[in-house]
Amino acid sequence: MTPYRRQPGFTLVEMAVVLLILTLLAGGLTVGLSAHLARRAEAATDDALAEARDALLGYVVLQGRFPCPARDGTDGSEDRASPTACGKYAGLLPWATLGIRGTDGWSRRLRYAVASPYVQPISLAVIGEKASLADGAIDIRTRNGDGAELSLTTNGGRTPVVILSHGANGLGATDQDGNPLAAPPAGSDEARNAGGDGKLFYSRTSSENPATAGGAFDDRVSWLSPNLIAHRLISAGRLP
Repeated sequence: MTPYRRQPGFTLVEMAVVLLILTLLAGGLTVGLSAHLARRAEAATDDALAEARDALLGYVVLQGRFPCPARDGTDGSEDRASPTACGKYAGLLPWATLGIRGTDGWSRRLRYAVASPYVQPISLAVIGEKASLADGAIDIRTRNGDGAELSLTTNGGRTPVVILSHGANGLGATDQDGNPLAAPPAGSDEARNAGGDGKLFYSRTSSENPATAGGAFDDRVSWLSPNLIAHRLISAGRLP
């Protein structure tokens, strides 16, 4: 009788083990890739916000005023109603007027708000012996560990300009083709950043928990101090 010889190849058990190992490796790679892509989008967003800040500061040095928000999601020119007034004061960053891309790391338009005194020629207001810029009129708030609101701006030091990205979740954002995305939950901090009259914005630690004070939050917010604006204008000879 011819002795039995095992045929080359894998048994079902061996194949199952190999498939399990491959599945675990693929899962680990997927998680690692997702985290890498998220970090890259966040870094690109921070770069876009920095570029927008630089463009706005360059614009105010050249023009002596800030631009109005964009006309809409497809027209990036400023929505100026007159030499001293805007059609609106909160909307999208006027990317075409500034000559920049104006989108975040998720290819969504940056939001922008500006105080009305700053869209006309900026000058120093002299009160007594003190000269200063007009109050920016936009408040920025955050939240402490207990969820209580804290002000990041004060009377006489409110910001005149806010730029923000609606973050990875994109709630309240407009995509690069001008399409509005889903709105944030009503009453949340993200809802305030996405709507309202452009007079109050929130900047706080990211949270995926909708039950936290102010709701889930991943907006990335930047603003310009009136002191920084004054310094740039004085350095450029725009102000005495």
